Amino acid sequence: MIHPRRLSGSAGNIARYYTVGDYYTKGSDEHSEWAGKIAAELELEGAVDPAMFRELLAGRVAGVQLGRRRADGTIQHHPGWDFAVNAPKSVSIMALVAQDKRVLEAHEQAVGEAIGWLEEHAAFRYRKQGEVVHETTGRIIAARFTEHASRELDPHLHTHVVVMNITDRQDGAPMTSMETRAMFAEQMVAGQIYRNGLAQRLHAHGFELETDPHRGLFEIRGVPKSLIAEWSKRAEQIEAHAEEHGRKGQAARVASFYQTRKAKQKTTIEGLRERWDKEAGPLIEVLHKVKDAADHDGVIDHEANRPIAGRAALFGIRNKETREAVNSQGQLIRTGLAAHVGEVSLGDVRPFIREHEDREKLLVTRTQTGDAVLTRGRTTRATARLEIALSKHLALSLDDTRPLASTDRLLSVLEGEALSSQQERALAKLATSRDRLIGVHGVAGSGKSTLVRALVKAVDADVRVQALAPTSSAAAELGVKANIPSQTVMNLIVSGGRKLDARDLLVVDEAGQLSNRQALRLLELSRDTGARILFLGDNKQTGAIEQGKAFWLLQQLGLPKAELTEAIRQQDEKMKKAVKEARLGEYARAIGFLDGVVSGDKASKLAKNLVDAWMDLAPETRSATNILVLDNATRITVNANVRRGLQKEGVIAAEETPLKILAPAGLTSEERRMARLYSKGQVVMFNRDIERLGVARQAEYEVTGFGRDAGGREVVLLEDQQGRSLSWDARRTRTSLVSVFNVQDRGLASGDRIQWRLATKELGLKNAERGTVERMEGGVATIRWDRTGEAKEIDLSRYKTWDHGYAETVYSSQSKTYPRVFVLAPVGSPLVTGQNFYTAITRAEYSVTLWTEDRADLVDKLKHNSGQKTSSLEGLDLIRRSGTAARLDREAVRIQKERDLYDVQRRELAILRSERRGFVRRGLDREGDRKGLAGAGLRATETLTALIERMLRNQPQPEIAQPKAPDRTDEVRRDRGRDR
Repeated sequence: MIHPRRLSGSAGNIARYYTVGDYYTKGSDEHSEWAGKIAAELELEGAVDPAMFRELLAGRVAGVQLGRRRADGTIQHHPGWDFAVNAPKSVSIMALVAQDKRVLEAHEQAVGEAIGWLEEHAAFRYRKQGEVVHETTGRIIAARFTEHASRELDPHLHTHVVVMNITDRQDGAPMTSMETRAMFAEQMVAGQIYRNGLAQRLHAHGFELETDPHRGLFEIRGVPKSLIAEWSKRAEQIEAHAEEHGRKGQAARVASFYQTRKAKQKTTIEGLRERWDKEAGPLIEVLHKVKDAADHDGVIDHEANRPIAGRAALFGIRNKETREAVNSQGQLIRTGLAAHVGEVSLGDVRPFIREHEDREKLLVTRTQTGDAVLTRGRTTRATARLEIALSKHLALSLDDTRPLASTDRLLSVLEGEALSSQQERALAKLATSRDRLIGVHGVAGSGKSTLVRALVKAVDADVRVQALAPTSSAAAELGVKANIPSQTVMNLIVSGGRKLDARDLLVVDEAGQLSNRQALRLLELSRDTGARILFLGDNKQTGAIEQGKAFWLLQQLGLPKAELTEAIRQQDEKMKKAVKEARLGEYARAIGFLDGVVSGDKASKLAKNLVDAWMDLAPETRSATNILVLDNATRITVNANVRRGLQKEGVIAAEETPLKILAPAGLTSEERRMARLYSKGQVVMFNRDIERLGVARQAEYEVTGFGRDAGGREVVLLEDQQGRSLSWDARRTRTSLVSVFNVQDRGLASGDRIQWRLATKELGLKNAERGTVERMEGGVATIRWDRTGEAKEIDLSRYKTWDHGYAETVYSSQSKTYPRVFVLAPVGSPLVTGQNFYTAITRAEYSVTLWTEDRADLVDKLKHNSGQKTSSLEGLDLIRRSGTAARLDREAVRIQKERDLYDVQRRELAILRSERRGFVRRGLDREGDRKGLAGAGLRATETLTALIERMLRNQPQPEIAQPKAPDRTDEVRRDRGRDR
């Protein structure tokens, strides 16, 4: 991995640190070398000269002094940055203890590949017409210094790549200072490039590797685990410090790396080797056996790797686009490399990425979208067309239906309901609109549910209203408040909308959580059946887990909508101000209005302090105070702390039943297709019987490993609960039919709070429902559920998708309201975003208490990390062109023809359904039934065919086609079909 940091201090001290040695005297075999295009053009080659190194750090190059002139006449120049490249511990051991020169050489070559990637992203910035412009130069001058030990004097092979604060546009152009924002954004990509290049070379020498395709890590097989543990003291220090401070991810641990460095120790490289030999003892012979067994010639057959490289590139593209519409090119490469570490390198995968770009399967974005630094932003053609399809559906929906309510019914409801003026205007707009798709963009707690309840009363008698939401708990919440049936968006999609027609109104709550694909499928169902859709949501709240921000995009494209800007949930004046300021992005002011802020402690203590404060509340106040956290790992920790406190109080029985639970593994759809990404001990469940596999719906199949079938394809090895083994090719099963879980241990006792984690139809339970355990008899629990007040006996040895129900994640809390909320927000968590913060504090009616390490750090994090997802059309700068107004200007005739087409299709569908119901009522014989249905179907088909033929005579041009590009329409259709 790579640890970057900004250098500080004088040029002389920095040069001495790297060239002489710090905590041990450098040996003659510790490599130093100049790197970068500018170094080559300055004819700097071979070992780093200390004097020249010092001059370049000071900003003196080619007779020019770089830097900013101060008021006193002195020049200030920042020296540069250190990108430290660290070898895996087993590699360090083989290179330094077993003294295998081949491993050292492989490390140096792989470091070169990583430096090359970083150099490509070198840039500088300047002002142009008042705007800051970033220009990529792809040119650096760097000095490499390889070292052999950690500050704990463990064997630790690492290379400091000191990048000087110098760049230029081209050879001979004026030198200038650098901008490293893009280089820092690409550090993890460079780290993966290093690991893959290193692993591929070691494998070519004959070393066997143990790989982690999830994280792209590896170790050399055969190196004793005891030695790796013994010589990983620095890693353990960093991990412990990072965990204590709530830091997660490679980049977040950089601060811990530098904050845990001990005082310098002085020794020699010869002394280190004697020390390591002594500490290894008899295991030194094991290392020499591993070294001797690696007897291949080290030649890499890149041509033979082409099929694997092609799959790696495709996996990187497809897997990243499941989460985001736009990604940086580097992240696509990194994802593909990580899943194939030890097999392919950057040089193998990159040509395939370029081929996808040349074929315009990957498109280059032009503008920023979301708030991540997207160097070399890329979106797929399929994703762009998916978002364009949303635009087309929106245009078709305008003026495509009749009003929901008569004037008399609307006036009656307006007179009888206690609505605000905004709600009244919104109700009138919704009830009288002739648009099939419409939205209500309302701030959190603005009374959207109240508006829906009034709309249900106002609609004509033949209108059927049902509630939908991405989560079952949110759908049920709206269903109860509006007194209408409810189901999840996915349930409706899976059903194919069989019973929908123009009389239906689908009210989609928490529309901001809809992914692009879910939104498109809903719009297709509306188009085909005539069902109207009302989207309810708030762009500022937590968005979708999967790709896209569909509700935001529909609004940008011209979705007719009503606005609710007044929050009425908050009953306390300070809370109203806090919510308003958070919505405006004024986080410091918002935090100032909260009921309490607890800071100053380390992240490891925050959770304990929060639980202690919660335990100090009176029992009735506790039940009205919800604990909100950001991620499941923290939720589990908080739940455990709460349970210990309640057991001491006697609220929970001391004797508990040990049980196994199934926690979602969080694999993306693409990851579920790749056998190597399944872990031993996981449980796979299929959502229906599959005869060809011999698997039963909802039965548990344990993963015992992965292997290859007779054709060489990777398969997952499964074992059912009767001990029967089977091989399963995950690529041949639709991912929507597969759920993957991690098995975890939990104890449960009478008095415990429980949360259901997966909607279970046969039990009538929604996702995120909570209840209280009244009795435990073995694995059977009697649970009284909050939503219904009903007590149910559930065999938890059979139904395992539950967990303790004290803390809740912000995502699952959306759509819910609580009197009081405790929020845990460790600054180091990547899930601390503006959207999550805003969502969390808007759950409370009266007060919010916040726990975080430092208020100022939290404010800075929230300002720079909104949580906004990306949009393909936004990145391609095509939103305005794709909007309904522009589309109607260009394609009014074609759109009207399509409306006519689908109007006929709906009428024929209604006739078909009517005739089918008539056949059933009259009890016709099977032959007559068959002929009647066939006749109705034939009439519908003939009508549709005639209309389609007329439409084909007037086809529009593709919106993102480029003249010289080959037509890939069929391929994109296949991709979209697969993705669905």
